[in-house]
Amino acid sequence: MLVCEKDFLRSFWSLKSFFHYSGLSARLVIQDDGTLTSESIARYYDHFPECIVNTHNDDKIREALTGYPMCQFFLGHHAIAKKLFHPLLLSQAKYVLIMDSDILWFKQSKDIINCVKKRLPFYVDGGCPGAYVRNQKFMEDKLGLYPADNVNSGIVGYQKSKFLDLEFIEAAMQKLVHIPKESILESVGYFDDSVDINSEDINQTLCWWVMEQTIYALLLGREMHRQSLKRWSSRSLDQLLGDLHQFSNSPIMRGTALIHYISDSAHNQFFPAGVQHLIKRRLLEKISNSHSDSPVKSN
Repeated sequence: MLVCEKDFLRSFWSLKSFFHYSGLSARLVIQDDGTLTSESIARYYDHFPECIVNTHNDDKIREALTGYPMCQFFLGHHAIAKKLFHPLLLSQAKYVLIMDSDILWFKQSKDIINCVKKRLPFYVDGGCPGAYVRNQKFMEDKLGLYPADNVNSGIVGYQKSKFLDLEFIEAAMQKLVHIPKESILESVGYFDDSVDINSEDINQTLCWWVMEQTIYALLLGREMHRQSLKRWSSRSLDQLLGDLHQFSNSPIMRGTALIHYISDSAHNQFFPAGVQHLIKRRLLEKISNSHSDSPVKSN
């Protein structure tokens, strides 16, 4: 989990709900985006005694990216690059699960458990479809790049050996960034205030915030057995008994496995809706009881 100081509290609720409800046994690694305070880092160790907190490790990653100038540029340009390169280059696990700090869990997801057991790559069908740095049609028709459809990288699972391909990532980023000026308008992908398609600086013509998601989509696009998880269903049976992997502005139902509260500043649901629901379900009391009933683990 990549975490910044302003999302510190969200990350705690996200992780507490994950470890209580997901049914997955995982080694927790927190990646500092560069803003975590020493007090916050100490709090992670207090609550998750066996976790690993990676901080001040960009130089090590930058060295590992020697010979890949576009990858190095991305690492220096945007903190979101740490969600891509640091797990790929530092993880000792064969199978990696990446999760954002704005996801809350409400029950097990049999689909995710199955993917982890079988080491299958998975993602959730996007809450903001096609949020890539260049639009999918342009990537496929003009760049020869084939992303999986509607990837949301809020939670992604993959085998490290199949995703650790720096040659592919470097070549893809070179293609995505360095396109002819006359093609920029045709190429426009996800658009926000950081994008200026008329800029003389080619780096300003695309949204770097979704570069990591775009690369994950391209890596997933190479995987024949990738699993796109269900985000919503109008079927009453699914809403009661299914595994739904939802996004902001959707109700918490019996079939809700998790909700990714993207763009929560607009919806304001993570705490007043999601966390309050967990409190009403006595999550804190259940966690406290489970800790008191379990032997103390040492680091």
